[in-house]
Amino acid sequence: MQPGRLYRSDLPRGQAAQIVEQLAEAGISRVVDLRSEGEAAQRPSPLRESNDYRLVPMIDPRMDQLRNPASEQDVLDTYRGSVDRNGRAIAAGVTAVAAAPPGGVLVHCLAGKDRTGILIALVLRAVGVGAEAVVADYSLSAGCLTEFFAEELAAAPDDGTRERLQARQRSDADTMHGLLDYVDDAHGGAAAYLRAAGVSDECLGALAVRLLGEPD
Repeated sequence: MQPGRLYRSDLPRGQAAQIVEQLAEAGISRVVDLRSEGEAAQRPSPLRESNDYRLVPMIDPRMDQLRNPASEQDVLDTYRGSVDRNGRAIAAGVTAVAAAPPGGVLVHCLAGKDRTGILIALVLRAVGVGAEAVVADYSLSAGCLTEFFAEELAAAPDDGTRERLQARQRSDADTMHGLLDYVDDAHGGAAAYLRAAGVSDECLGALAVRLLGEPD
C-alpha cells in the first residue's frame, strides 16, 4: 500500500486550527468520523466545521436494536455481529473514503480500534492487502492507546466494569484473524461483502487506485 493514503486514529483532540494545520501537513484531504450522531453531539469533533470532515456513523441504530448481547461474549463475537448488522452503514463509510479528494484519508471513531479497525480491515482486504499486514496494523492499537485506555479504566465505577473494559481494550491478533476468516467464510471475502452491502465496483476501483497507486 502507498504510504500516506489511509490513516486510522482515535478522536482528534486539541484546537481545531492546530489539528487542521497538522492534517494539511500530512496531506490529509478528508476526515471520516464513524461515531454515532449522539456521540458526536455529546463530544463534538474539533473538525466539525471543516469542509474536510464527514460524520458517517458505522453503527446502524435500527439494526442495532436486533443485537443480542448474550450472543456476543467477546470482542470477536461483537465484530462478527457488527459486520452482519451494519453492512449498509459500513458501505457508506467505505464510499466516503473512496470519494475523498486527492490526498490521504483519516478514519476515526472514539478509540480508533473497533469500528475503525473493522472498516479499515475491510477496505484493505478488499483492495488485496494481505491478511497478515491487516492483522499487524490492528495489533498496534493497544500500544497506541495506552493513555486513552488508562483514562477509561480510571473512570470505571467498580471492579466488574474495569474487568469488562480491560477485555474490550485488547487488540489481539487472533481477534482480527478471526474476523477476516469470518468475512471470507460467511461473505465470500471483503470485496464481495462490500459489494453486497452496496459499494459499487467503481468505488472499489477508486479505493484500489487511492491506496495502491495508479493502475498500469
